Order: sequence, then C-alpha cells, then structure tokens
Amino acid sequence: MQCIARLVIKRQKLLSSLYHSSVPSCKENKDIISTDKENIQIIKKETDTGLMRPKFEASQDIQSPPPPEEDQPNPRDRKNKIDMRFIPKTYTKTPQAIQFTKKSALIFDSLESKPKTLQTFKTACNIYLDKEGLYRRGHVEFIYAARDKLKEYNLNYDLNAYKALMNVFPKERLKPRSKIEAEFRRYPKQQDCAIEVLDTMGKNGVIPDVQFYNLILSVFGEYSHVTRKLQRTMYWLPKFKHANPWPIPKLLPDNKIELAKLALKRMAFDINNELTVWKTTETEENPNEDTFIVSAQSEKQRELIKKLSPDKAVFVDGGYNVYLRNVMQTYFVLRADPEHEPEVKVDEEEDLFNWTTIFEEEKPSSIVPKKSVHEQEDGVILGMCITGSSTRDSLVSWIRYLQDSNPNLEHIPVVFTLKTVGQGTDVVKYDQQNQKQSSAS
Repeated sequence: MQCIARLVIKRQKLLSSLYHSSVPSCKENKDIISTDKENIQIIKKETDTGLMRPKFEASQDIQSPPPPEEDQPNPRDRKNKIDMRFIPKTYTKTPQAIQFTKKSALIFDSLESKPKTLQTFKTACNIYLDKEGLYRRGHVEFIYAARDKLKEYNLNYDLNAYKALMNVFPKERLKPRSKIEAEFRRYPKQQDCAIEVLDTMGKNGVIPDVQFYNLILSVFGEYSHVTRKLQRTMYWLPKFKHANPWPIPKLLPDNKIELAKLALKRMAFDINNELTVWKTTETEENPNEDTFIVSAQSEKQRELIKKLSPDKAVFVDGGYNVYLRNVMQTYFVLRADPEHEPEVKVDEEEDLFNWTTIFEEEKPSSIVPKKSVHEQEDGVILGMCITGSSTRDSLVSWIRYLQDSNPNLEHIPVVFTLKTVGQGTDVVKYDQQNQKQSSAS
C-alpha cells in the first residue's frame, strides 16, 4: 500500500512540474510578455489556485469581423406573437412544379373556344382527373391555376365551383392518423393550398354548406388545420352576412345609370333623399355631349339653398372616387361654406361649488338650432351627382337642371373646383348668364 501511495505522489509531482514548465515565468499582474505572433499580446496575467491563466486580446492592427447582418423581416411573419391566425407558407417552386403549372394552364387553354360557365369549369377539372386519376400528381398546382380562373369565369361567388376544386384533392390519403400527427401538419403543402382556397371563399362571402364540410372531412380528416379553418368560417360568416346596412349585390348591373343610383344611395343616407336622372339628348335640343346625370337631393337640402345669401358663392367639388366592389364611380358635391356658430356667453363669476354630477343634466347657456345631417363642420352639402362623362360641361348642365327645383340658385354664383390630372385644381366661375371665366391654379 505504501508503494502505491508513493507512486501516486510521484505521478502528481511529475504532472505539476510539466505543467509549470510549459508556462513562462513572469511577475504576477505586472509583466507583459510578447509572443512570437506580432498581432497577439498577453496582458494582465491572473493567478487562480496557483496556476497562471493569461488573457489574450487582439491588437488594433487586426480589424474585427463585421457584425452579422440582421435578417430582413418577412412580410408574412406575424407582428403580434399572440395572433393565432394561420398564415400559409410560401414554397419554392421546383422545376417539376413549374411543369405541372404549365400543364394545368394548357387544360384551360384548350377550352378557350367554349363559353366560360360553371359547366366548362367542371369540364376542366374532369379532364385533369381523367389524366391523373390514380396518383393525382400536380393537383396542388392545378388547384392554384383553377382558383385564379374563378374571376375570369365569373364563378368567384359560386359554391359549386369551390366544391369542384376541393374534389381534386385525393381522398383518404391526406388524413392524419392521430391527433399528434395532425398537430405536426401532415402534408403541409396540401393543407396550405386548401386554406388559401377557404380564404378566397371568405373574402367573396361564400358560405360553405354541409356537403362541402363532408368533402373536407373525406380529404383531410377531423383534426387537421383545414377542418379547423372551415369550422371557424362556418361559424362566423353567417353572422356577418347581413351585418352591412347598405348591402351591395354580388353581381353588379351592367347599366351605368343603375350603378350611379346604387352608389348615390349608399352615400346620401337621408331618408327623404330623391334620385333624379337626366339625359342630355332628351332635355336639350343641341347638347354639347351625349351623357347622363344622376342627381341626389333631399327636401332639407332645398330648404338650405333657399336660406343662402346671393352674396356668397357655392362650390362644385370633385371628382371623388367611390368603389362598388371592383367598379369605380366618380361623384361631385355641391356645397356651401359652413355658417359661423353664435358665440356662447360665459359668466365670468362662476360658482365653483355648484358642480353637476353624472346623474344631473347640464343646463344650456343658450338656445342653438339643431343642425341637420347635411350641415357638417367643413361645409354644407347641398347635393351630389354622378355624370356619365365627368366633364365640366356635364356639371354645368347639372346646375341648370337644379335651378328648376331651386330658383334661388339662379342668383347665387357657382364656382367649380375640379381636380384635373397633373394640373392641380381647375377653378371655373359660372354666373346666371351662363358665362364662364376660367383660371388655373
């Protein structure tokens, strides 16, 4: 036992001597030792448990590496980390996916001669299913190509078109085999494609039915992300379907006069508002242009015109744009300057102890007539119109037509402040003798 202990002691001494011999001798915390490398210096040696541990510091000659560039923010990333909405991932298109996209486009190109109806759209889906009925290769690319054709075929509000799209997915193959596998998103590319189709349905206000729900269950199963998205859609869309007090029909009329009426009804929300339609070819013998004028004015606005002073001018402002789904309408407003409110006299000596609580009504200090909805802070709205050409001549004709029901308008100067592209505002003064003096500003 003593021999073994002596051998262990000798071994420890030998290791300690070898270690100390490898470290150069120096004075503790004082000496600076230059090494063979010029760019590295050993500074400020410290001792810890009797062992020298030098610290290395790079000299100023060596340029420090540039800081790593920050990753550019992805626009698809969630700004709010608590937001639980699912955002589909953007996938890089492989050469095979590009080839499938071209084949899908060729299917629709072959049907260009046929009318663009629901039956033609289903025929394109059946052509793909006949070619790839067994393996359904490239079905994601075909669904994306067919979804982009919905607007062209005027089927973006048709539920049967979306059923034909979902029927392209292979059945039973994409279902997760357990809840854990569903959380890890089995076949994520196919699920992202289906979610984007559901997003398109939600934007267009298409409410799925029970048959559509059963179709999704047969493709993705009960616990997939697509099914969760569909369940939320079926819950919320019916609640917001009739929430808009001024609904717009899904299929807008082709007649421009009906579109103008629809736009003015949404903007002029006075119950007593009246819409009047004039056609220049029917009301004038030698019109400057063949167009129509749709005017919106109520009885209250006619009373406001009667109260106007002939010394103050009224203005025709425009044109402003309003949209009915994807259709843009340009409208013009006849307005007057707002009236100054009477100053309310405030008593200088107020009773600091006579406070009013929330349960008491504040006594009015003066009597002020109640304003109508047409009297706004920036002006008094006297009428609105939409013309077929949106030109200066059509607006002058509108003022002439308004003079029949508003005789006081004949004695009031009218100033046209029309917006022209690239030239600022074009101001035109129109007097009762139908003379125009224009100046550009």
